[in-house]
Amino acid sequence: MKKLLTLFGISLLALVLAVPAFAADKPIEVYINGSEVSFPAGSPYIKNNSVMVPFRVIFEELGLEVLWDANTGTVTGTSADLSISLKIGSTRATVNGTVKKLTAAPVSTGGTTYIPLRFIAEATGGTTVWAADTRSVEINTPEPSASDEAEIAAVIALAMQYCNEERAISFYSLMSSESDNADAVSNLNSFFQAYDFSDTINTLKVLNIQGDEATAYTLETSIWKGGYYYPDEKNEYLYSLVRTDGKWKISDVQLQKQTILLTREQGMTAAANVPQGDASNIKDQLSKYHEFLSTENVEGTLSMLSVFNSDTDADGKTALQSLFNSLDLRYTLDNSNIYYFTSDEAAVYTETTIKEAASGNSYKQTKIYIMSKADNGTWTIDNSFEISTEELKG
Repeated sequence: MKKLLTLFGISLLALVLAVPAFAADKPIEVYINGSEVSFPAGSPYIKNNSVMVPFRVIFEELGLEVLWDANTGTVTGTSADLSISLKIGSTRATVNGTVKKLTAAPVSTGGTTYIPLRFIAEATGGTTVWAADTRSVEINTPEPSASDEAEIAAVIALAMQYCNEERAISFYSLMSSESDNADAVSNLNSFFQAYDFSDTINTLKVLNIQGDEATAYTLETSIWKGGYYYPDEKNEYLYSLVRTDGKWKISDVQLQKQTILLTREQGMTAAANVPQGDASNIKDQLSKYHEFLSTENVEGTLSMLSVFNSDTDADGKTALQSLFNSLDLRYTLDNSNIYYFTSDEAAVYTETTIKEAASGNSYKQTKIYIMSKADNGTWTIDNSFEISTEELKG
């Protein structure tokens, strides 16, 4: 559903900043079907992009009986038709005897064993949604009515179909809106003219139905086919729906997680026929951009962006200056490669080392920058996509 989200506009700060997740220090909150879960034995934390939680509480909250084998360091949760086992230090778990791969191995800290939350929630039939702005995880284990669930799934699937067929009016007929959609339809048609994607729903789960309101989760794949360049993605979305005159309609769509489908090998494969002058200008512009970030130069940083207007975007300057005041980061552009190129557009794969001055911690960040060529021949940044950010050890 990228087409719908793109219409909401590109955040200026999202283009500017390569701020890894370590900047936030708010405690992580966990909710199951809307009720907050308390963890008296220890606080949840993030490891390898997985939220880790004390095992006993989450097992019991999800209706599992708990078994602990101190000799082998194995935790097991069981119910009438389910058995889940995890072992400290191992990235292999079993679900009803079938071996599953974990993104993070269980660990023992201070007498408490921590396990990856998403794995347990999904193994028990639930769905997890991570809200980065509030640092919270919502686990839903719903039992919606079959008819409502089928209607909701059909509406979301039809919206996807209309997007792929580039039928803007039909698409907006599925949206809940109290205002005229004429402008929205016009904007979506403009988007269809600029971009060409093939979108697929891989997973769709209705999370909750309460009266005439519902939420649903999707995992979607978006493959670029033509028009302005956009990297292929696999994204998780949270849909909000309302029932109006007996029909379910989409009221909101929020991106929960974005995964860029580009390998390092693909990113480091050079595009063919890139003129030397353009290649040099793109490299120089990206080097300046990272230098401006490191020196906390607001005007310089924003001048690298295609969407910035120095005369009108005072809010952008204020927000960026505020962020510079709260963080002290140094950026080193280690690698860059133009892997997609036309006469007026380029996609650049980059690897950057980010050092946090206060702690001395360093991080490797991999990103894609989409750049365009201005009439004066200068390349500026249109958009950016984070592939990964990992802490460097040692």
